[in-house]
Amino acid sequence: MPAPRPRSGHRGRLGDAAVGAGHRHRRRGRRGAGHGGGAAAARRGRRRAGAGRRPARGRHVPDAVQERVARAGRHRRRRRAPPQVPPHPGVRPSSSCCVPLPARCRSWIILVCSELHREVPAGRRRMRMRSPGRDLREFSFDEEAPGQEVRAVERRALLETLASKLPPGAISFSSKLKSISEQGRAGTLLELEDGRQILAKIVVGCDGVNSPIARWMGFSEPRYVGHMAFRGLAEYADGQPFEPKVNYIYGRGVRAGFVPVSATKVYWFICFNRQDPGPKITDPTALKTEALELVRGWPSDLLAVMRSTPEGAVVRTPLVDRWLWPGLAPAASRGGRVVLAGDAWHPMTPNLGQGACCALEDAIVLARRLADAGADGAQAAAAMRAYEAERWARVFPLTARAGLVGALVQWENAAVCAARDGVVIPRLVRLGPFLEHTNFECDLLEPAPESP
Repeated sequence: MPAPRPRSGHRGRLGDAAVGAGHRHRRRGRRGAGHGGGAAAARRGRRRAGAGRRPARGRHVPDAVQERVARAGRHRRRRRAPPQVPPHPGVRPSSSCCVPLPARCRSWIILVCSELHREVPAGRRRMRMRSPGRDLREFSFDEEAPGQEVRAVERRALLETLASKLPPGAISFSSKLKSISEQGRAGTLLELEDGRQILAKIVVGCDGVNSPIARWMGFSEPRYVGHMAFRGLAEYADGQPFEPKVNYIYGRGVRAGFVPVSATKVYWFICFNRQDPGPKITDPTALKTEALELVRGWPSDLLAVMRSTPEGAVVRTPLVDRWLWPGLAPAASRGGRVVLAGDAWHPMTPNLGQGACCALEDAIVLARRLADAGADGAQAAAAMRAYEAERWARVFPLTARAGLVGALVQWENAAVCAARDGVVIPRLVRLGPFLEHTNFECDLLEPAPESP
């Protein structure tokens, strides 16, 4: 039976290399939405407007935040040029940084999502599934999942927007952590590799899958799941030629996909089985050659996208996850002073497109919990425990489901793949129920008052 359509809010789905979209979650009778990040973002579409219609209480986060901020005279609702920040070697997807944030910046993430929502191109409302030799099925979101659509935005745009919304000098780029130590009531001392020391009241470890803070807190290394992924961003100076739809291609132990990101860029990925990650490859030409070899003879449009990708814009990464088994995994916080978020805490495979979404959900929930706690240390510890309990209920099932979906779609067995291509995808897959996990509504953060 198809899942019921939610009354308001919008849905979010993020893939591997871009960010967008929102989620649903009920709290205290209010409805809102947060935003997240990856290659594609399926979300609730625009609400139909009618003359003289009373505004709905459950509008999604970008519109709601823009309305309140506009009333305060701090933000004008008009389309602006895409956000830019001065070039800096630290603004890149693999960089690390330290960002000490004052309490008044707790609405930062909402403003960032609002900015990105205005700049993201119109959503894609069709999905095409193929094998290397034939079409399997094409979905219309309007028919299969009313109100859903797919949006994509470059990860770099997210990073630049995040940086542009912070106070000048707030970010310290390329800040690699050397050690971390507790200093009692004074806080937590961070020592960086360049010799600097930072004494912090609260440390939020959101430093990725290889987080040194997570290791310090007793977490194991993320588990390699037996799959590798190539990702790339093709560039078409004169305009990309593809229809606004999401494309998936399924082979035996290999799958690929691509989706237009803008008028001139197309994101693509290849996921393939490999017993171990093997040595890291840094040569750009070798990376692109290996990726093309994996899908030799596959549909020409996929190959054209890959060949239009600049060397240096292709990456290969192992897919990993960490299942937070209840009673076995360490706590996500320590002493009300240190807390984890995002991939540092709950890395998951990209098979549901929820990794970056969940990281931004974490940011919103943690900000709300800490804002309610105030400066009291005991209340901060309780707020972190409440944050962990609330988020665990969301991220553990998603991590497990993403891992299981990945194992299923990476089958190499010929009979299983034939059943997938002949029966499962053409006759059994239903887009709406499959995307039901995106129905999560982040709580709405009120814009912080301006300092006098």
